[in-house]
Amino acid sequence: MSKKTDRLIEALKASARQDGEKDAETRAKIRAAMVKALEQLLDQMPEQRAAELFADLEHIAPESAAKLIRRHDLRPEGTDGILAERLKTQPLPEMPTAQ
Repeated sequence: MSKKTDRLIEALKASARQDGEKDAETRAKIRAAMVKALEQLLDQMPEQRAAELFADLEHIAPESAAKLIRRHDLRPEGTDGILAERLKTQPLPEMPTAQ
């Protein structure tokens, strides 16, 4: 390849890298905005509704994430009761075992 082609390829790579960095930065800003809005919503909603939302989040989250969610300042105490009641009526599915 010619030096001109090499420079063009390098310029395209740099441009793609910058676009990727901008996309990642934009996604991070979007996530931060969502978290801030969700925390404001949780702070303003009735306690029972907030407890149900926390229960929903903890139910779908991987265990490591659920443990962190349980430590959130806005998590109502009633969340534990909701989760316990759900486990009574909807037991967790059996996980396949390694063979």
